Amino acid sequence: MKAYINKIATIGIVFLVIIACQKDDAISQYNFSDAIATSGDKRIQRDDFASFADLSKGVISRTWTIPQSASIINLEGRDPSEMDLIQVLFVEPGQFEVNLKDEFIDSAVELDTTFNVTVLDYIQTNFDVISIDSDFYEETPTQITMYEGGTITFQDVSLGNPNRRKWTLPGGDPSSAGGISIEEDDQVSTIAVNYATIGTYDVELISWRQYPEGAADTLRIPNYINIVEAPEALPIINSINEKINGEIHLKYNVELQSSSDLTSYFSLRFDDQDIEISSVEIHPDDNTILKIIPNTNSSSGSTRPILSVALLTYNGEGDLSKLNNPNVEVPAFIDMEVSHEIYGFEDGGLGWDVAWQWDNVGEITYPTNNPATGKYSMKMEATSDQRCRAYNKVSGSYFNLDSSKSYTIEFKIWIDSNYTDTSIFPEVILSDQWVGEGFWTSVEGLPRDQWITVNKEAVKIWNPDVSGEYFFSFRFQKIGTAFIDDIKIYEVE
Repeated sequence: MKAYINKIATIGIVFLVIIACQKDDAISQYNFSDAIATSGDKRIQRDDFASFADLSKGVISRTWTIPQSASIINLEGRDPSEMDLIQVLFVEPGQFEVNLKDEFIDSAVELDTTFNVTVLDYIQTNFDVISIDSDFYEETPTQITMYEGGTITFQDVSLGNPNRRKWTLPGGDPSSAGGISIEEDDQVSTIAVNYATIGTYDVELISWRQYPEGAADTLRIPNYINIVEAPEALPIINSINEKINGEIHLKYNVELQSSSDLTSYFSLRFDDQDIEISSVEIHPDDNTILKIIPNTNSSSGSTRPILSVALLTYNGEGDLSKLNNPNVEVPAFIDMEVSHEIYGFEDGGLGWDVAWQWDNVGEITYPTNNPATGKYSMKMEATSDQRCRAYNKVSGSYFNLDSSKSYTIEFKIWIDSNYTDTSIFPEVILSDQWVGEGFWTSVEGLPRDQWITVNKEAVKIWNPDVSGEYFFSFRFQKIGTAFIDDIKIYEVE
């Protein structure tokens, strides 16, 4: 083995490089640094070329092998075996190989290398309907007809491997999606859309690719969705969400109407306490939503909880009914749980994420074995004296704070007996920058192995320096385990 290595050393080290280029690129020279920086498999678009350079020394014979459908565009009358740089044009999409074989002055040294090239097609936008959830529907190549309140699931099946997309879905919920970032656009490659309003609606999808760059293509099908009345179907609750401003939005799958004051027909409990309701009305901007405003000042003094555990009840009285059929009334319900649109763990931690690897060495999970309320809590576990951190900096998780107002936070914490840090550090951070307000909260005197509420008595009141979108973060920096639940933010008058 040693003798073989010495032979290679006397000839010189062999370097290979594959360089992806755009059509107007030209490689006139290359050096050692090029070989290091540009080696590896490549992705290009159809009708572009890739350049392959052989920087080997002591070559006496060289053979390039390219796909039958490809061509070398820089021959200029030369024999490819004499060329240490070739530019290969690919005119068909697919997976291809380019092979290089070298023979050297020393016959003991051989080189046989294959480069893999992925050639992507031009972006050609297309989508499929993969499911229709409705008691009635008819589907033709040009239109889908279904009852109000039904849900259609679309899937992006565009050619050319797009990694960016934007949906425009008038009449649907959501009415648009994507066009924000690679991460968020990828999340909506498949999207479920609820149609609550009678009418005929277009569907539009724009898709494009960032690398290799692929020009955007648009598919728009006019009048593709035809929503008709569902004569006897009862309204169904789609969601009950507590907003950052304290409003509760009760969303149905159909449009609603009422001519009476609905306030007395609803009841609400916050954190197991009965809460007076100030008003209940059909939302002025979306008549599939009932807007419910709790009178939290009546029970919480100078603070108003923006997020809280809540149960909502409707006794079924009054004249709340479908807009297009007043004989179909909204059914009663008891103790429907209000979800936290932004932070709650009752969805199993959706909306929360761990920090980057360097910023989190702990394990973040959302178990069901130890909630303060509901079914889930967030478990933060560190096995070394390094930072353990979780945050809710994900799509849809930002909340607005006003620099002219004062705030404080509240949360419940279970501190395990093995917890060695003296503090827990919650933060409220500006979404577009890692700046905000942190709260070094001492836990030295708190009992272990039980839920404790940490509120404004331990956490300061502050005014944000900047109005804007914020998110929560929790961290500690020593060995131990802590559970977090029922996070709230308060506006302090």
